[in-house]
Amino acid sequence: MPLNASNAWRQSRPLLVLTGVALVLPFGWRAVSVLGACIGHGGDCALGELTADGYYLEAAWNTLWLSALSALIGLAIGLGAAIALRRLPRLAQPVTLLASLGANFSGVPLAVALLLLFGAQGVVSVSMQSMGLPPWVDLQGLGGLLLAYVCFQAPLAALLLMAPVTMLDASLQDAAATLGAGPLLYWRRVGLPLMLPSLVEVFGLLFANAAAAFATPFALSGTAAHVLAVRIAALVSGDIFAQPELSALLALVLFAMLATVIGLTRWFAARLRQGKA
Repeated sequence: MPLNASNAWRQSRPLLVLTGVALVLPFGWRAVSVLGACIGHGGDCALGELTADGYYLEAAWNTLWLSALSALIGLAIGLGAAIALRRLPRLAQPVTLLASLGANFSGVPLAVALLLLFGAQGVVSVSMQSMGLPPWVDLQGLGGLLLAYVCFQAPLAALLLMAPVTMLDASLQDAAATLGAGPLLYWRRVGLPLMLPSLVEVFGLLFANAAAAFATPFALSGTAAHVLAVRIAALVSGDIFAQPELSALLALVLFAMLATVIGLTRWFAARLRQGKA
C-alpha cells in the first residue's frame, strides 16, 4: 500500500476513534453532570464556588500568564538557538541531543536541580548570601515557576524551530546582502515574517505544554503552587475533603483555555500562510 495522506488517515482512524472516545466521553459526562447540578441547585453548586471568591479565578489567571510568558521567553531563546545553529551546522547534532534532554527534563528532576542551585541552601543562594546579596529568585513563588517553565520550554522551542529555520531559502539572505541589508534587517523584514506562521503554532504548543504541567509546580511548591493543574489535583485528593465537582469544573476551564489558545493559533497561522493576515 503506497504511503500517502489518505492512506495515513485511513490507517490511523481506529486509534483516532479510540482516543476521541477516551477523551470526549469523560469530558462530556463531567460537563453534563456539573451543569446539571448547577441547574438543579442554582448558585449552590461548583459554579457558585468557582465565582464566590477570586481564589480559583486567580489560579486560572496565574496559569494563563505564566504559560503565555514562559512560551514567549522560550520562543525567543529557541529561535535564537535555531538561528545560531543555521550558521554553525556542525553543532546541530550535539545541540539537538542536549535540547531533547532539556525538553524532557521536567518534573521532580528539574525541581531537585533548581532547589540545589537556587533553594534556601542552594549553591547560588548561599554564594549570594555570603556576598551580602538577597536571593535571586523565590522558587516557591510564581517567579520560581516561571524559571522552571522556561527551563523546559526553551529547549522544546529550539527543537521545534530548527526545521523551519533551516528550510528558509539561503538565496533570500544572499539577495538581501546584495541589496545592502545586514543580518538584522534581513531577519526583521524577510526571515521573521516568513517564519511567523511557524512561530505562532509553536507558541500554541508551548502554551499548552506549560498550562498542563503538573509535576514541575507540584515538586517545587506542593499544593501551594497556585495554578490550575495543582488545584485540580488538590481538589481530587482533598487536603481536608475532596471536591470532585469543583475539580471537574476547573478541568473544564483548563480545557477551554487550551482549546481556545490552540484553536486561535492554528487559525491565525493558517491565515498567515494564505496571506490573509
